[in-house]
Amino acid sequence: MKFNPNKIRVEILLPLSYNDGKPVEKSKFANTERELAQRFGGCTTLIPVEGLWIDDDLKEYPDINSGFYVVAPLNKESMSFFEEYVTKLKKRFKQKHILITFLPIRRILL
Repeated sequence: MKFNPNKIRVEILLPLSYNDGKPVEKSKFANTERELAQRFGGCTTLIPVEGLWIDDDLKEYPDINSGFYVVAPLNKESMSFFEEYVTKLKKRFKQKHILITFLPIRRILL
């Protein structure tokens, strides 16, 4: 395997329902996917998964998440984009927190 120090996989988990149980509008997912694809040249949708998170007040939030991943350059511009984008997503999806993770890219050379 070869490590590519210049690229990262960025995963964004998004809830399928608001905290009151109402479903998030599909247009919000479509807009997010389009924005990411335009910015990074492609975007992959994650399959829904069940989860639970607990806030600082020990309130539990069971949820079902979907989301997206993109391959992005590992640079200051990408980091700045995601730092600003998380604020936009928190407003769009009416959430206290949005989980965005960064993973190094490894690829198998044949």
